[in-house]
Amino acid sequence: MSRPPSSNDTNSQRHDSDPRAPSSILVVGAGAFSLSTILALLSSPTYAHTKIVLVAPEAPDTGRAEDDNVASYAPNPHTASVDSSRIIRPDYANPAYAKLAAEGQELWRQGYGGEDVYHESGLVVVAGETGNLYVEAACQNVENICESSGQKHISEVGDPRKRRDVERLSTSQEIRAVMGPSCEASRQAKSTSLGSTGYINHTSGWANSEGAIRTSMRRITSFGPSRITFKRAKVTQLLFSDGSTPSVSGVVLDDKSVLEADLIILATGAWTGALLDLRGHVQATAQEVAYVPLTSAEAKEMGKMPVLLNLDTGYFVIPPAKNGASPSTTSTAAEVKEADEEGVYTHHLKLARHAHGYLNPTTFTLPLPGTKEKITTSLPSPAGHPLPPSAHHALRGFLHALFPPNPSAPDPIAKRPFTATRLCYYTDTPTGDFLICYHPQYSNLFLATGGSGHGFKFLPVLGEKVVEILQGKGGEWAELWRWRSKVGDEGWKGEGSRGGERGLSLESAMREGASKL
Repeated sequence: MSRPPSSNDTNSQRHDSDPRAPSSILVVGAGAFSLSTILALLSSPTYAHTKIVLVAPEAPDTGRAEDDNVASYAPNPHTASVDSSRIIRPDYANPAYAKLAAEGQELWRQGYGGEDVYHESGLVVVAGETGNLYVEAACQNVENICESSGQKHISEVGDPRKRRDVERLSTSQEIRAVMGPSCEASRQAKSTSLGSTGYINHTSGWANSEGAIRTSMRRITSFGPSRITFKRAKVTQLLFSDGSTPSVSGVVLDDKSVLEADLIILATGAWTGALLDLRGHVQATAQEVAYVPLTSAEAKEMGKMPVLLNLDTGYFVIPPAKNGASPSTTSTAAEVKEADEEGVYTHHLKLARHAHGYLNPTTFTLPLPGTKEKITTSLPSPAGHPLPPSAHHALRGFLHALFPPNPSAPDPIAKRPFTATRLCYYTDTPTGDFLICYHPQYSNLFLATGGSGHGFKFLPVLGEKVVEILQGKGGEWAELWRWRSKVGDEGWKGEGSRGGERGLSLESAMREGASKL
């Protein structure tokens, strides 16, 4: 299966014995794109007789008994798909994304991610005094979605009064007011640092992303070893078949062993650029994330506030989980454990940034046959890399804007040390659209990557679209997520939702911070 069937093929109804279905598919990666795709493949009669293998360093251990196979699965905390929370929103300037996200959100509401995973807290989207074209377009789209649905969704904020699902906010005071009592001090401060214009969508919210990933893996393993098997290993390079036409036949693992299949799907996120030359198509960018310790009483109060996302600066805050879920990071786990044992801090507030991010240029020899070419592209830094001091300082400033410290109050939230920090790596494309297509040069190779910091919310519906594109039936999504012409450094514009400065260097930011110490 080197290419999808022609769109002109009149026999569009596939069946179990369809010869165009590959006999084996190897999916590399275990994030949202991978798991959603595998679930769609397993649920499709077309692939009922296709052997499917998932390979990733964190894959379940097939050497264990079937009953505790899932128990051996530990999601990789350094991927963009795994964390304490991710925003779930149909708030997009592009109507196509807004519609697909709304379809996925209905499944989130129905418990797709598992019990107590999705929380409809509401979402406040803001910009500065001059406004923001993306904010205005997104507001219009969600207004249309709410109107067409004919439903009034009640958010967890708990306001029983009748209200519009989407309310426009024209002043900084209105923005602070909808953030609830937790941000009362910031409301009195009358600062515009949290935004000046925007809206609140009471029907958006957030999900425990690690919980949803675990639920997805449980669903996959429930199909049994006759349908899906796993290999816990790291892929170091692609395996190519001999012949005049470049064709990928499998992968080489870190122990030098080989896995082969008729079709290889790379869903390797920010690490995809380490296996292929994707310069000008995909690059990894680092986003800063920090967690603030909270008492159970504080968490109960802050659990009532909505998510806040400032599209001018990129900074956002997500309410704490009711169950005190810890951040998925190992950076300062000892501090979190110590505080919990003292019974003081049992919950966490997540602060982060959805911006153009930091580049981490990495030079290496491209692992392709017949070449010793060295290339430089942005790849993830090693796990546990600290935040640049400037990023740490900026997150602290955002926390101060949310909760201005009261000089007379003991242990103010804004002055507490972060209990954990991490760099979350996005897989960016120049347009901010996903990259889901057959590779134009290598047959039997399919790419499912380029989440660009907004892919997780599509976990319930993305796999179906991936499979449609595999079959040559992708329609508007095949067009939107196609292989595009290579761009230079100035061509990375994104889809309009990213704030902050472009082209920042992680190394330079670390060096500048060290020089000021």
